[in-house]
Amino acid sequence: MKKEICFVSFASLPLLTSNENLKYIGGAELNSILVGKELASRGYKIRFITYDEKIDKKVIDGITIIKSYSPQSKASRLKKGLIIWKSLSKADADIYFQASGSAGIIPLFCIVHRKKYVKWIASNSDLMLERIAHSFISKLTLLFDIKFAHKIIVQNKFQQELAEEKFNKKSILIKNPVVIPKDNNSKDRKDKKMVLWVGTVRSVKQPEIYLEIAKKFPTFKFIMIGGEYLKDKKVFEDIKNESKNIPNLEFLGFVPHQVKQKYYEEASVFINTSRMEGFPNTFLEAWINRIPVISLNIDPDELICKEKLGVHSKSFEQMIIDLNALFENDSLRTEMGMNAKKYVEQHHDVKKITDQFEKLIQSF
Repeated sequence: MKKEICFVSFASLPLLTSNENLKYIGGAELNSILVGKELASRGYKIRFITYDEKIDKKVIDGITIIKSYSPQSKASRLKKGLIIWKSLSKADADIYFQASGSAGIIPLFCIVHRKKYVKWIASNSDLMLERIAHSFISKLTLLFDIKFAHKIIVQNKFQQELAEEKFNKKSILIKNPVVIPKDNNSKDRKDKKMVLWVGTVRSVKQPEIYLEIAKKFPTFKFIMIGGEYLKDKKVFEDIKNESKNIPNLEFLGFVPHQVKQKYYEEASVFINTSRMEGFPNTFLEAWINRIPVISLNIDPDELICKEKLGVHSKSFEQMIIDLNALFENDSLRTEMGMNAKKYVEQHHDVKKITDQFEKLIQSF
């Protein structure tokens, strides 16, 4: 008999429902949904604990939706915790997976009720508590998540090393999933000079750097996609207002996941300016569309360099040089794009990734 699975993934409703009015989504949520849907198609009973957005649907694509509290809730931390506890009880699963949100509660619930808890690391910062601006309580609960997890899933080798060195915990490396399109013949981009940036507009993503890059290339078209982060609203407003003064930059704000694909199809180069991440899903979305990535800081396990999937610039000045070089060399840009598509097909196919999840589930 197959085990019953619950994903604690509060911000998943926008993707599960395709509701364009819900203007939030993150990489951790996308990963959970892709794996959850694939497991559901294989006969597993899947539950998702989400925010309460007053949406009537209780089952979507074979996934049972269990609501917790509203993202706009002003309730105390204790009351929210009690609501989540009640949702976890209602799920009544054998195994609980968590990649984001409400640290400390799920492992405690699993200890009390003798359930299995899997912590899915969503960012390098999850394992570098001393480097992120969390309160003491927040750091303590994040530590609780890691120390009491029955299994830990990491996205890259760096995270795997951190888990062992800092927490003395063994982990399982499972790459981020992506759906491989049946037909992905992207349009010829040789004559296009379009650059794309996608991500939540928050300080850790350093979106202001992208605006500075756009100013350096007035003849290129720059597209910026990203919704606001509730705890960083000023950054969103600042970027939105400043972008109006850059003629070759179009700031689109939040764009639903199902709509973003058309922008990937038109772009020639994808740029990442983040200070810290784990393994950006936007890399996979760019690569499956044969778009090389120019990254300021992020290169998980040096894949960009080793596999020739783009360029890891490491400085603003080098990013300018690298972007100009890629647009001057169509053959190199095309080669990197083909390398990228091949790499994703071989290593990130959601069906192959879910095979690894099944093996993990069956190990309990």
